[in-house]
Amino acid sequence: MVTLEREINRARHGNGQLVLAFIDIDGLKQVNDRHGHAAGDELLQDVVAAIQTHLRSYDPIVRIGGDEFVCALSDSQPDDARRRFKAIQATIQQLQPAARISVGYAQLCPEDTLDELTKRGDAALYEAKLTK
Repeated sequence: MVTLEREINRARHGNGQLVLAFIDIDGLKQVNDRHGHAAGDELLQDVVAAIQTHLRSYDPIVRIGGDEFVCALSDSQPDDARRRFKAIQATIQQLQPAARISVGYAQLCPEDTLDELTKRGDAALYEAKLTK
């Protein structure tokens, strides 16, 4: 969370543009249960590699749970983030054809706290998972 707070502060001292992308690896528990934790670890590594391929080197990727990550995209709008994550999903499917991610986006507003921004991101991720 310290990393995300730093990115919010950096955005506020810059142009104010920041999008947090909340990512959930769909079905990671089932991969672990069916194929073992080594297969689950490989899926995690492939997802992170795909994210790193399509984000800038300074865009932080923070693991917040077993199958959840948050990426902070500075100087970005939600449409830009969506395009990047569409490409990330395509790369993930090249590495593991059955793998899918769900992504929710939260754009920084001037009055946002980290807690408010993450609540909106969590809600957006939940909505993305419902629409699959």
